[in-house]
Amino acid sequence: MGVSNLSYGPGVGQPVIRGMSGPRVRIMQNGIGAHDLSALSPDLAIAFETMLADSVTVLRGPATLRYGGNAIGGMVNIEHGRIPEKIPLNGTTGRMDFRYDHNSADKSGMIGFDAGKGMFAIHVDYFHRASNNTHIPGTALDEAAIRQQFQVEPGTNSAKVIQNSHSSSQGGSVGISMIGKHGHIGGSYHEMVRNYGIPPGVPGHTENGSTEQEAIRIDMSQRRYDLDGMWKTYWALLPSIKAKLSYIDYDHKDFDKSVTDRSASLTRFKNSVWESRLEMNHQRGEWLDGSFGMQWQNRSFAATGVETFTPAANIDSLGFFITETVFITERLDFEVGARIEHQTTTPKSNEIKLAGISAALPLPNALNYLTYSLAASLNYEILPKTSLYLNWQRAQRAPDVQELFASGPHFATRSFEIGRLNLDAEQTNHYELGLRFNGNQVSMQANGYYKSIQDFIYLENQGVFFNLAPDPPRFQLACADLRSCLPVFGYQANTANFAGYEAQITAHPRLGLPISPYLTLFSDYVRGWFQNEALGDVPRLPPLRFGGEIGFQWAQWRGALRYTHALQQNKPGNLETNTPRYDRLDLDLSYDWKMSNYRKILFFAKLSNMTNTTIRNSTSFLRNFAPEAGFSALAGMSATF
Repeated sequence: MGVSNLSYGPGVGQPVIRGMSGPRVRIMQNGIGAHDLSALSPDLAIAFETMLADSVTVLRGPATLRYGGNAIGGMVNIEHGRIPEKIPLNGTTGRMDFRYDHNSADKSGMIGFDAGKGMFAIHVDYFHRASNNTHIPGTALDEAAIRQQFQVEPGTNSAKVIQNSHSSSQGGSVGISMIGKHGHIGGSYHEMVRNYGIPPGVPGHTENGSTEQEAIRIDMSQRRYDLDGMWKTYWALLPSIKAKLSYIDYDHKDFDKSVTDRSASLTRFKNSVWESRLEMNHQRGEWLDGSFGMQWQNRSFAATGVETFTPAANIDSLGFFITETVFITERLDFEVGARIEHQTTTPKSNEIKLAGISAALPLPNALNYLTYSLAASLNYEILPKTSLYLNWQRAQRAPDVQELFASGPHFATRSFEIGRLNLDAEQTNHYELGLRFNGNQVSMQANGYYKSIQDFIYLENQGVFFNLAPDPPRFQLACADLRSCLPVFGYQANTANFAGYEAQITAHPRLGLPISPYLTLFSDYVRGWFQNEALGDVPRLPPLRFGGEIGFQWAQWRGALRYTHALQQNKPGNLETNTPRYDRLDLDLSYDWKMSNYRKILFFAKLSNMTNTTIRNSTSFLRNFAPEAGFSALAGMSATF
């Protein structure tokens, strides 16, 4: 609940947590940042293959304090056991996963092995995925919405399919660990490459007059080097110490697929990052449990080529944090945390030139931000199996590089972006009240939250266009041809307020039958608005959603039918367009064949969007150009041995 998808066509998806996304949601792998460029722009994919994940953890609220200002809206941690932490019981273990999705003819598979003896263990894995264009129920372009937003006629439309949405990816990992009774120390190498396209219809054009983004492909690659260690001290006051060090080298190129030579890319982005983390857990009897530590990061960002809308820069940060949980009574506990972080952003040039303007804008030598965050949480068991909790958080986030220095055309988001050098750190005050009940036959959880964000940084439509056709290009109030014009968006900072709720109740009736059914009802909602009424609503937020799921377990069989209703998003923000309501129906079915204690095969099938409904995602920049996928049938198997 409270989590949505910021889709950018079929090839890209990013989490939206309680209306927060991009640089406010930190994506991590094994406790270290993913360090792709998905926070920079919604067209950039997260550099991870979901088939490889052992588990995914989503945190929100005060629990995110340990992970820095970029987790101010939430944190998603993907666990991937590429660094073994234990010796396999039988010496070797493995997993294979294969699946096929009929909608885009998506064929994907992975294989992984762990082996160990004595004090040493190794891990290897490999995956491959390839898909064709995604099929949809209607047309790709919402022509009426495009006319409303841009006041021009849309480009060429396509029916039943999103052109240029095919993709492919592959990669693998290798890791080794030394494991003993006092913990482990190990390292790993992971590499992946991916190629995907931007759906057609985007403003901008090439020299031959064809629409530029109809041919735009993205070649992405990432290499990760990770070291990870944990030491069990067997000392009651300081039971464990964890340390991590990673180097991530990310690279992607935008290129025109009509050009044979891929070395002639339109734009190239590079992101090289060192990150380390040290965390020490401590205890004091049965009444105190906590952790403290530090996090250091050195990042080098660069963009070259046609779409160099953000200049190169170095970003260095160092943070210290502490969290403590005090168990006051058996029914009452109190958690408190604090973090201090310093960030320095140093541009690698002395000035930036805004396309269409002859005068250059001088850049400072460096921008420094010192941010503080505090959090507190109270949990009280008011009745047996029933607890009430209250969360408070005051957190700050330093501006990201594109929010400060953006200064040019960004074709992927159909915009000309302009940053602001005088941005202050965002400051969030978060309040949350919730209730949990875990009974034998019924469980429920519900919460309501409110947050006020001072200096909330966002992209605002300026109501003018940047015309690429003239020589030199220029800004103008109206646009006659969408193919040559980009709407101008500027980064602004204003006080914004968010309020919402999440609620879910699940019943497990006991029928005295071999089958165990359950029924779940759920709903979530977030509303964001600016304190200055003239600024309207915060753009690109998910609508109110509610629905239900009915499922069962019978021996090795499991199944679930899920219905989701989303209301119209009629508060899209100034100069944005509404998105219509939709109803979605999904079906899951699986059979778990256990051949022995160590060998089993899980067969699974899923029908998605069974009614083949046209769904326009209100959180997406591309909602008027690429709807969500239509009906799809997926089948696969996952074997462990």
